[in-house]
Amino acid sequence: MKRNTPKAGNGLRTVAAFLGLLLALPIGASAVNDKAPSKVFKGTWPGPSTMKLPGPGPAPGQSIEDYFLKLKTGPRSPTVKRVLVLGGARKFQHDSISTAMAGVHRWGRDSGLWEAELRTDFTLVNPAGGGPMNAGFQPKGLGDFDAVVVASADGDWQLSPLQKKALLDFVRKGKGLVVMHGGLDANHDWPDYIDMVGAEQVGHPFNTVEQPIYPFPLRTENTAFPATAFFPARFVKQDELYTVRNWSREDIDVLLRIDETAVPTLGIENEVPSDHDMPVAWIKSYGNGRVFASSLGHTHEAYSDPEIVRMYSEAIKWALGLTHGPYPRPHPRK
Repeated sequence: MKRNTPKAGNGLRTVAAFLGLLLALPIGASAVNDKAPSKVFKGTWPGPSTMKLPGPGPAPGQSIEDYFLKLKTGPRSPTVKRVLVLGGARKFQHDSISTAMAGVHRWGRDSGLWEAELRTDFTLVNPAGGGPMNAGFQPKGLGDFDAVVVASADGDWQLSPLQKKALLDFVRKGKGLVVMHGGLDANHDWPDYIDMVGAEQVGHPFNTVEQPIYPFPLRTENTAFPATAFFPARFVKQDELYTVRNWSREDIDVLLRIDETAVPTLGIENEVPSDHDMPVAWIKSYGNGRVFASSLGHTHEAYSDPEIVRMYSEAIKWALGLTHGPYPRPHPRK
């Protein structure tokens, strides 16, 4: 009887397949090691036998987060400006807060001029920060930022005395502050905050239940400042705008105001100032710092308005010192 013997070609193919399997395994791995990486399905390099983290690696039971927090490496300091955006409302939750915060983040990314840290708490309002960062951006306090934007974070922030001093010193020593809408309705029992911002909200008498968003006639007083230079001398914006107190034209440079000749004040005499002088946007110096504030931006639709977006974007650039001047120049009503 004739025996069926394997052909030489079949044997060679079997050996070649076995060698190919061995070569495909990562270095140091074996065919029975179930912890080896998945089989390579594209390209020719199988990759390393194990994936290593920078440094010695986590201790037994140590989390990756804790490992990188304590890892000593060379510095990785930010190269662009950093903006802390505070959106933690403590009084009225404006539906524009999320839109405004996201806007500040997007405007910085799109321009390449700043990165934004978005917070609805106030833990970063403290004097810490300014040290090297080893694994990305992990801010410790105001020392890690160049400006603060208050995105309608109204009400009492309940800051400690140390936190209050840190914020005042932050601006006074040369950093920037931009206050959007509801930020004028914050910290009414903290006079130094009001003095730093330039004014405080006391009402919006032109906005009613029947007409919650009012078409405000506005006048442009400062056509040299980048945040308002593009506005016409007179224009209209639908919004909820405030009347303010604890301010003086000797202290702030008014950029925009409500056109007092074109709004009805009959019946609300006690809710508007007797001289009908109602600023809507202004800048001021606070020590060596730069402050911009505006009551524009009540609605989330406002942050889709190219003019409002441009106004706040230019204000942030100025607060960051990316725009050189003009410096605030208080002036009589124009």
